Amino acid sequence: MKKYILLLAIIAFNSVLFAFTKDELMELPYKKTEFYGGTFSSELFDKVRDLEGNPADFIASFDDCDSYKNHELTEDERNLFFEYFLYLPEKIQTCVLDNVYAIYFIDGMEYGGLTDFIFDKNQGKKYCVLYLNSNTFHTDLSTWLEFRDNTIFTETDELNKVRTQCSDDYKAFLHVLTHEAVHVYDYIYEVTPYMDFFDNQEKTDSVFYQYWRDKYHPVKKYDNKLLSRFSYYHFGNQINIKEAKNLIKYLSTTPFSTLYGAKNFQDDFAETFTFYWFKKRFNLNYKIEYISNGKVKAVYSLEDNSNVHVWDSLCQDIAQ
Repeated sequence: MKKYILLLAIIAFNSVLFAFTKDELMELPYKKTEFYGGTFSSELFDKVRDLEGNPADFIASFDDCDSYKNHELTEDERNLFFEYFLYLPEKIQTCVLDNVYAIYFIDGMEYGGLTDFIFDKNQGKKYCVLYLNSNTFHTDLSTWLEFRDNTIFTETDELNKVRTQCSDDYKAFLHVLTHEAVHVYDYIYEVTPYMDFFDNQEKTDSVFYQYWRDKYHPVKKYDNKLLSRFSYYHFGNQINIKEAKNLIKYLSTTPFSTLYGAKNFQDDFAETFTFYWFKKRFNLNYKIEYISNGKVKAVYSLEDNSNVHVWDSLCQDIAQ
């Protein structure tokens, strides 16, 4: 009975999350470090915990999925995790080590990962918790991004889809880890104005308001009616693959690095920095092509989108 009540509470709290003040937010059960148990460690692998108890109930409820399983890292996966962690910029490595309370690897996730922020009220400190898809250790980067980019469409097949190119040399986990680590950096240092939208918070003068009118809606200049009609990873509506041509044309006129980033300003920041770092560190580009009846009908290449350079100074500071 307790577990059932907990799950209902999590669902209810998440549906009206921004109706809470910051103080009220800190009192939610799953926003407290004690919900996750254990103690904080700054050692990377000490943060990795078994998915069980409260965290297992939380993510199952959050995703409405009861088939998730804990994943025990193999030696090869541990080595890849550590290798890719060392690829991160020093500022982000330090942020993760100093501020991530727990990391859970999960079998059965469809999407890449989830980062949430929690509080230790006694210390007055904010931490983060990461839930990561174990399958991304075994999928190459381009294949993973192509899968993600096609989850918003219906009527896809080998001749009608979005083809994504980034790298076949690195695993999808490189993107997942970098993207989620950037979320950690954002939650801790409040790079995006995500705290503005909790009740009774004063609106900051964040640079993100030049491009976003709120967390989920770009300013009119960069908005597109199609954005509200689809969700990734089958968590909502999909649109016909024929709309890919319009979306690619739209993306080329915006400061958003990817369509995934055009859905909300926190993913905008995470995607923008991730691919900025991929270009700087690995000389990787992000490119998508709309394929219709086997022919290329539209192309978007991030390195050709000069609009994203508005974020260069922000990215440069973090990447130092």
